[in-house]
Amino acid sequence: MDATEKTTQPSVAELITQKADALTASERKLAQALLGHYPMAGLETVATFAERCGVSAPTVLRFAGKLGFESYPEMQSRLRGELEARLQSPLTRSALPRAAVAASGHPMGELLHHMIDAISSNIRSSLSNIAPTELEGAVNLLADRKRAVYVLGGRFSSALAVYAYEHLRSMRGNVRRVSGQNTKWTEDLLDIGKRDVLLVFDVRRYQHDVITFAETASNQGAKVILFTDQWLSPIARFARHVFPVRIETATTWDSAAASMALLETLLEGVGRTDPDHVRDRIEHLERLRRRPPGG
Repeated sequence: MDATEKTTQPSVAELITQKADALTASERKLAQALLGHYPMAGLETVATFAERCGVSAPTVLRFAGKLGFESYPEMQSRLRGELEARLQSPLTRSALPRAAVAASGHPMGELLHHMIDAISSNIRSSLSNIAPTELEGAVNLLADRKRAVYVLGGRFSSALAVYAYEHLRSMRGNVRRVSGQNTKWTEDLLDIGKRDVLLVFDVRRYQHDVITFAETASNQGAKVILFTDQWLSPIARFARHVFPVRIETATTWDSAAASMALLETLLEGVGRTDPDHVRDRIEHLERLRRRPPGG
């Protein structure tokens, strides 16, 4: 299997999302347990996993088969590979093969073609795997003006958080970005409660401070909306809505293109919930921007 095939191979979490409607009640217990402790729960023995979920051992085997695996060990092998992928840094990822670059008329031409294919595939796969009901639930939470919205991202994903914050605050009030030194984040936690929403971005290698903030917010009653990768941030354990997107491109760096595409879809959904209010707010904002100093 080459790097491109590894990149496009669906994660077990993605397979669960794709097959969700076909799972029985007992199989859904297994799916929830696996997603709640991903991927470690699926690395247990058949007997242990079955006992944890209160189902029979044959149910575990049928669950693996329904996800497309010939056996439970085959599913575990996929999960072990994902666990390794979770921990990868730019130093351990493969760059575009030099032999392929040399075969191209121009090295940057080869790179452009590779990235077009990889990013386009990531976007198609990610958005097609999202359940419309899951998107609708997140849109309704973010569009509810009775709720305060907090937005948080990690070292690289903070760029997505800023993008989300700037758009949301133009559409509705009471939106706050959790930013600055993480020692100051506790000041935001002071105000987060059961009527509030946390939109959080966390991809490999998952940040402990972001995870801790999200868990504390959840414990205080906030509804957590998570944007993550196909291997699932630990925040998935307590998030209300989870959006796993594909980030691999078989190059040194992960890609945020699919995350951005899904985020823009989410923001468009928020804007469509109450378009009159959004239009009035943006018109008011534009009038304020045109006001001369001291006017």
